[in-house]
Parts: sequence; C-alpha cells; structure tokens
Amino acid sequence: MSLDPGGADAGRVLVVGDALVDEVDGSTIVGGAALNVAVGLARLGVPSRLVAMVGDDGAGRLVREHCQAHGVELVATPAPLGTAIARAERVGGTMHYAFNEAGMRRFVDLTGLERELRGAPLVVVSCLALEHEAQIAPLLALPRSRERLLIDPNARPGYLKAPGARERFAAGLDALAARALVVKVSDEDTELVFGEDAGETASRWLSAGTGAVAITRGPEGARIATASGWVDALVPQLAAPLADTIGAGDSVLAALTASVVSGDHAGGWAGPLERAMAVAAATTRVAGGLLQLPQQRDA
Repeated sequence: MSLDPGGADAGRVLVVGDALVDEVDGSTIVGGAALNVAVGLARLGVPSRLVAMVGDDGAGRLVREHCQAHGVELVATPAPLGTAIARAERVGGTMHYAFNEAGMRRFVDLTGLERELRGAPLVVVSCLALEHEAQIAPLLALPRSRERLLIDPNARPGYLKAPGARERFAAGLDALAARALVVKVSDEDTELVFGEDAGETASRWLSAGTGAVAITRGPEGARIATASGWVDALVPQLAAPLADTIGAGDSVLAALTASVVSGDHAGGWAGPLERAMAVAAATTRVAGGLLQLPQQRDA
C-alpha cells in the first residue's frame, strides 16, 4: 500500500491517544505518546491529525499551541477533569511517571468521530485506554482495519492498578493487534501486560493475523517480526551525548508510519527499521519528546 498525502489519497493520518504536559527536571514540556507521534509525522512530512483528551486549561493551551506550531490538526475530545499532566522522575537512563487524576482516568471519547476514523488513510493508536470496551469498540469497527491500523500500547504500570485492569487491557490489545498492520511493543510492555517476553507475544499476534510486530529494545536496537521472518536494526552510534529517552519509542512509530505512507515497507522492513533507529537515536540526543531528524552524516 502506498498512500500519497497530497494526491488521490489526500487526508491526514489520524493519531488517537494521549496528549499531556510533562513536568521534567523543573521544566514544562508538551508531550504524550500520541502527540509525539502526530508531531513526529508532521516533522517527517506526513500530514497528521491528533484526537486526544485536552481540557480548556493552562496545560490544554500549551498542547494546542504546540500542535499549531507543528502543523498538527488537533481534535480535542471532552476532558471533564482537565488536561493530563505527568511528573517525570529520571531513574538511570529511563523516565518514570506519576499522573494527575486526568491522566489516570484517561479516556478519548470517539463519539461522533466515526467519519474521521473511516476516512483517514491510516489510524495510529498510541497510549489509549485499551482496558475499556467503549474505548476500543470504534476501532474494532473500522473497515479494512488490517491495512490501516498501527498500534503502540505504551503500557504503563500506573494506568493498570485497578482490579482487572491489566487483564482487560491485555484482551483489548489482543483484539486490536489481530486487526493491525503494525504493532510496536517493548519487552517491558509485554512483560507488564502478558507476563511474557515480546518474542512470545509477537508469535501469538502473527498467528492471529497481525501484519508485523516491531519490538524496541532500548540501546540494543529493534527488530520487526512478520510471517516470513525477522529483521533487526541497531541504534546508530552518534557523537552527541544522550540527553534522555523521552519520545524515542514514539519516534520509531512515527518513522515506521511514514514508511507505510510512502510505501517503502512494501519491499521489506529492513530499510524502514534502520531509518526508524536513526530517527530514534537523534531524538534521544535532545531533551524532550520532539522527534529529531538525523543529520546526513549520522543517518
């Protein structure tokens, strides 16, 4: 499949998920996994639209300004508790997050957006409340979903503390994965949700109908599994020091989505995965989750 955002398949990639404000080391940074993907797509030259829960408050104003600055069309769904805020704590090379009530009780109300979901050339889901049946039902109803759906569960322990939440999240993720062109996960995701490593999860999903499973492994790189086998890619070594890992996984999903839009994945996933690793490496050299384009010498 090759989609031309400016041609016959005109339309923005629809990204559904979280948008929030990160409080990191005394600084306020607009982020959220889905927002990072939508902005990342725009920076890669792919028009995008973000559907996220955003309130009419100070944090929501920052989110709106950030989307506008990067050419992302924002569809703000109801936010009765305001905009989500995440307070990040740096633990070694990774970030741990504590969310306000709006973040903990996240739900992106897709009521009335059926036309947008059906009309988008691709639908990308990132950090969505998959434990709620009402959240995933509109996505399960998508026509031709196997060709159009990309998913990153972004499973976070703080979201899955309620009794039965993890089991419901696992069931929702399995249901969507079976209909997806690409699912991006990490070993941490699958250990938290399923109690198994990502290789085991990938095998299950491929048997259920998933097109490809991208597994990110931090500094060890990433691999993509399909029914025909595996491809691997390392993280490029860059001269610039590591700033943080915020947005690294989101940049991988954005880069892989851009490869689907251009049709580059049709010849195999090796090239798209190498480019995604180059984008991720560049992103980790700058503080915050904004996708960074690799310098020509580093690509």
